[in-house]
Amino acid sequence: MPRQLRKSGLKVLGFDISDGRELLERIVQNDVRRYPLKGRVQLAIYTNQGTLHVTTAAGFTFDGRSGPRLIDWYVPNLGTLAERLCWFVHDCNGYAQDLSFEDTNLLLFVMLRDLAKYYVPKATVIQLAVSLDRSWYGIPKSDDWCHCNIGKVSTLFTKDQLCSH
Repeated sequence: MPRQLRKSGLKVLGFDISDGRELLERIVQNDVRRYPLKGRVQLAIYTNQGTLHVTTAAGFTFDGRSGPRLIDWYVPNLGTLAERLCWFVHDCNGYAQDLSFEDTNLLLFVMLRDLAKYYVPKATVIQLAVSLDRSWYGIPKSDDWCHCNIGKVSTLFTKDQLCSH
């Protein structure tokens, strides 16, 4: 898949959650760290290079920030709404594959920096960690916990004429 994002100068300008905001806001962390959403979520992430549109159907499940509990003190599993959006959009991009693996991870970095207000070194470490292994990107295997997400997510990146939200 060809790259759509240019690293140089990429900025996230904002977001809009048109459907399901309360679903994302009201998630309570649980021991299993699986968060099935009982309704539809529709949102847009605005960048200076285009807009990512994300839609999930009821039953879409995500895991917040993936990885061991050991690093929850440094990078929370759910965190603020901005952090949840970062993890949520990253998962959606991984399943829907409208953006390449590289662009998916680049967008995570920029969202962490611009929306969640992470310092560049912290966002860089996270981007490197998710870039080490491609096995999470693409259609989940039938025995994977996230296999239930097949057909419940779509993304579309559009290169807008003017991206100034």
